[in-house]
Amino acid sequence: MGSLTTLLSFVAVLGIIIFFHEFGHFITAKAFGMRVYIFSFGFGRRLFGFKWGDTDCRVSLIPLGGYVKLEGEQDDLLSEDTSALGDSRDFVNRPRWQRFIVYLAGPFMNGVLAVAVFTALYMAGFGVDASRYDRPIVGAVQAGSPAEAAGLQPADEILAIDDKAQSNWEDVLYDVALRPDRDLKLRVRRGAQEMDLTVRSTSAPPHRMGQIGVAPVVRIGDLLPGDPAEQAGLRVDDGILRIGDTPIQSFDDIPPLVRASGDRPLKLLVYRAGMISEMSVTPRHSLIGIRPKVIVKKFPLAQAVPAAAGETWRMTRETVGMLKGLLTARISAKAAVSGPLGIAQASGMAARGGWRQLFALIAGISISVGILNLFPLAPLDGGHLAILAGEGLIRRNFNVTVKAWFMNAGFGVLLLLIAFVLYSDLSKTALLGKYLP
Repeated sequence: MGSLTTLLSFVAVLGIIIFFHEFGHFITAKAFGMRVYIFSFGFGRRLFGFKWGDTDCRVSLIPLGGYVKLEGEQDDLLSEDTSALGDSRDFVNRPRWQRFIVYLAGPFMNGVLAVAVFTALYMAGFGVDASRYDRPIVGAVQAGSPAEAAGLQPADEILAIDDKAQSNWEDVLYDVALRPDRDLKLRVRRGAQEMDLTVRSTSAPPHRMGQIGVAPVVRIGDLLPGDPAEQAGLRVDDGILRIGDTPIQSFDDIPPLVRASGDRPLKLLVYRAGMISEMSVTPRHSLIGIRPKVIVKKFPLAQAVPAAAGETWRMTRETVGMLKGLLTARISAKAAVSGPLGIAQASGMAARGGWRQLFALIAGISISVGILNLFPLAPLDGGHLAILAGEGLIRRNFNVTVKAWFMNAGFGVLLLLIAFVLYSDLSKTALLGKYLP
């Protein structure tokens, strides 16, 4: 049953994303009056469909995305003289700016899909870990970590990294991740004093993403009436920094420590309103009666759309930043890149976690697909856009030799990228161990 769920969710995720991408090309070409021969959901043999003017709108056998066939499009890269090709509805006979928009419409629709999905999620409502949006106040410092060596302490607030202001923990973790094996200048507030600390980030394998060994404050979101935590004087929004001698890095650290106490008193190091104090709590039946702090995001349509657009833009910036890290070899491509196997596994996990997780995955991958399609490689939209932009600058078409070289080089790079991604996927599974050392 798990394998079937993974397969169906994989088909749904890729099918929806690629279909929206191709629909962008299709509807834009139609709007410009270009002749579109085929708009297909899926590949392979035609199963059924209908005619829309010159277009055969069809559903095909293999439901992994879809494709659009425009009159003259295949000649675009290798044609110098387009005047003899087709008529005014032929793709290559249309102005360059129209062809540019048609190619750009695919990645644009990936962004539209992400905004639409996030809008639906915001309207339906979902909970997120409050620490993601919390001020970057240090809750735990790992023993032996770069943060400990630099002198960071619980309750310190990270104000800036390399002079870039940090408003929440999401910003901190992202900016550190993109700076592995580097000296980071941290502006830190400790009580009423501000100071500068230099922290040397690390990049432990296999991910090679930056880390310094700090975690957010784990806060209490709810107290059960009459239970030990409330009786001991704990309050909602208190942060638990340590239980006994164990630093608390996530709420999941707390239940095992409580159970292991055998209902004996526990010493808690608690953060409250900028102050740190010790408290004692005696569990009852291996429970102390607290719940994690969760932010529920649920908006009406008028607020959901701008919130969704903001989240899409944030993820776009983070994806571009990740790509910069990959291109400069500061982040492990093997760990950061996923292909069909990785997407299939993520799709299956998201589907088993519920429709919200599956939709969030669709939005995230859609953004990545849109950005990657803008790479200037000839088989991708970005390759076509690069050629059209270059021809626009010199005010004439490139000759056939230049276009053929550009196309062949792009195909070569893309094949190498596909091979690397497949290798990366397989190397993360036990399957590869049977065939490679």
